[in-house]
Amino acid sequence: MAWVGYALLSAFALATADALIKKFFSRHGEPTTHDAAALPYLAAWARLLYAAPWLVALLLLIEIPPVDRTFWRLLVVMIPLELLALVFYVKALQASPLSLTLPLLSLTPVFLLGTSAVMLGEIPSMVGGAGIGCIVLGAFLLHGHTWREGVWQPFRLLWRERGSRYMMAAAAIYSVTSNLGKQAILHSGPIFFAAVYFLALALAFLPVVVVAIGWRGLSSVWRRDLMAIGGFDAVSIVAHVLAIVQANVAYMIAIKRTSMLFGMAYGAWWFGEPRIVQRLAGALVMLLGVVLTVAG
Repeated sequence: MAWVGYALLSAFALATADALIKKFFSRHGEPTTHDAAALPYLAAWARLLYAAPWLVALLLLIEIPPVDRTFWRLLVVMIPLELLALVFYVKALQASPLSLTLPLLSLTPVFLLGTSAVMLGEIPSMVGGAGIGCIVLGAFLLHGHTWREGVWQPFRLLWRERGSRYMMAAAAIYSVTSNLGKQAILHSGPIFFAAVYFLALALAFLPVVVVAIGWRGLSSVWRRDLMAIGGFDAVSIVAHVLAIVQANVAYMIAIKRTSMLFGMAYGAWWFGEPRIVQRLAGALVMLLGVVLTVAG
């Protein structure tokens, strides 16, 4: 059962990287300022850049599996989608509280209901359907205190929250890349895929960063706080890979989604975010939904 420890380590490291990004934004201006508008691109690239050495090390430790054209074609499709999702993800962390944004990543299984049916022909069971219902209910509870203003008011507030919209967009894109990634792993191997994929993302994101902040701005990435973000992200990726080769992928992902709980703890501890107990209840219901979805 070592994979459970690796999955929890991956969740904790991911939440820590997210919290450090939030702290980075709080030190460098509000998201409405001109300079701060480029910060999400810098922070996103730092996550990829500082994970790269660890990923190269992974490639050196494994036997390179045979790959075919389908693998490379899938990567070509996935990379622009993944980069867009990453930008949305980081913008969500910049714009809104961790306790509101991180739980919304659990909406990915809801979107997967449609994308998996179309792309893989997978239809959820009754248990999986109940899990999706729990995820939607949990999203409702994040703004549950406003239900007296109308049953749809909590969902309206989620949509009005800019960071929530960004995270929901990221979750929708991940529902596509998750299916494509599953196919890519079948045409290569889990560790090889993770290493090559994230290295390719780091290289592909460089032109985006240059456009956003300019060549001179690239020197800003050599900061200790950004190095810490990338370092924790690297730990998350390596632990993710170590867990996923030892366990059922669905079960591992369900445990990794506990990152939302770690993130909410950071939100309360570092940033004094309000209504943590209410939002924690919503997050726990969403986490139960994730467990039911993967079990079904």
